[in-house]
Amino acid sequence: MVAKPSEIFWRIIDWYQTAKLKGQIPFWIVFAIAVYIPFEEFVLRWTPAPSIIILFLRFLHEFVLYFLWFRVFYKRLLRRDRLIKSSVELAFILFALWAIILLIVHQTSIFSGFNNLRTLMRYVAVYYIIVDLNLSKQQVNLILKTILILGLIQGYLVTIQYFAPASFDNLFVPRNVNLEAGGVAIQKSSEVSSGNLKTGAVNGTFANTANTSAFLLIGFIMLVVSTFQNSTHSLLSPKILNFLIMYFAFFATYKRIALLFGLIIPILVLFLYRRKLWAGKIIWIYLFGLFILIFCSLFFLNVDTSIDGWAIRHGEDFDLLSYFGQLFSAEYWEKGTRQWIIKTIFRGIIGTGNWFGLSPAPNEAIHKLAELLPGQKSLILERNFWFEDVYWFAMLLYYGIPGVALFGYIFKRLYQSAQWLIDYSLESQSRALGIAFCTLSIITIFYGFVERIFEIKCFSFYLWLLAGLVVNVYSRYQRESQN
Repeated sequence: MVAKPSEIFWRIIDWYQTAKLKGQIPFWIVFAIAVYIPFEEFVLRWTPAPSIIILFLRFLHEFVLYFLWFRVFYKRLLRRDRLIKSSVELAFILFALWAIILLIVHQTSIFSGFNNLRTLMRYVAVYYIIVDLNLSKQQVNLILKTILILGLIQGYLVTIQYFAPASFDNLFVPRNVNLEAGGVAIQKSSEVSSGNLKTGAVNGTFANTANTSAFLLIGFIMLVVSTFQNSTHSLLSPKILNFLIMYFAFFATYKRIALLFGLIIPILVLFLYRRKLWAGKIIWIYLFGLFILIFCSLFFLNVDTSIDGWAIRHGEDFDLLSYFGQLFSAEYWEKGTRQWIIKTIFRGIIGTGNWFGLSPAPNEAIHKLAELLPGQKSLILERNFWFEDVYWFAMLLYYGIPGVALFGYIFKRLYQSAQWLIDYSLESQSRALGIAFCTLSIITIFYGFVERIFEIKCFSFYLWLLAGLVVNVYSRYQRESQN
């Protein structure tokens, strides 16, 4: 029997009153945002409102998270609790203070510097909110299952989009307003903000393939962890379809580095689960697959030495092996400027003794780098926007060795908390959470050398959400052991 609208209304009221009494409203707000973010572009695409309202709605969830973040500190003051509870929190505060000191010392643009810091640390608020809550095991499990389901939804949607007609893809084209592309300031218009997707590009419900592939990686990690958590008998289980769909989704985004990380994730998870035998089997499967790929490439594929992403996006013949093999070639790194950018930043920071960073404001930092290396000034200024594609080195440029060291320390401490859950927790759920975050941390660190992964909106949100869950569960175990 279907409930009447009045009954549904009063059930919602009762649920709200119960959640408020238990102090769980912040959790449900974060949970709602976690469900909403992957579909934000699609929702805004079909929201009948002026562009200025759309821009406000794009930042609304951030404002809500900042409010809840300050509420955490306010509650600690009321309880006369410590404002800084761990070395991770202290490192966050020191990193922000270091960025402010650099702004003052270099007398650079305050707006640009703070906006750069915001895109890097905006979802740290999620970490603080989650850590401060008293979460039940059911709530932790709900978030983990939700991330898995959202990842599978995007994987299946991307696969459908790849084969669907253009009229179907046009339903997901982002609205024609200035967008955030991977966390870049809103003034920097996304390449897809014109309202038309590139030929052949598949974005799911995201603004661009960088966001899509990064989110797929998180969903895939949850899929692999849940699969090996519940079953060790056979790789040929019904879940194999989900694996195949997710792998194809990585390919459909044309983000080669994401596809390569997708191949590495199962091996990482198995090693963290201490199942080296199964990891060896997967490596043998990969080697056999590589042999088949090489064999097919020799007989069935056109060989084109000038392969790039545009070739397949325009439907041209291409050599699949050469396309992915380019990632390991010196030509690709030189052509893609990453090798040149890494060497240039290293020479400008380490070689000239500017170890403390040039400026938290990106444009001003790059102009200072150009002044330090006059022989390459024109080339540096020409490739201004590409410097963030090697984000660890971009951080070195902005915040220097102290800033990178503080950020690295944060990840080290979070990784150690997750590793503790793997080594000492007797609950399968807690171990799975630890393994998921350890895997994500490893992927994030290496991804940061080829992509602005910390600034990618959806990826950043779930990274800090999972970090908060890890520390929350870890803290619960510590309290129980002390009692």
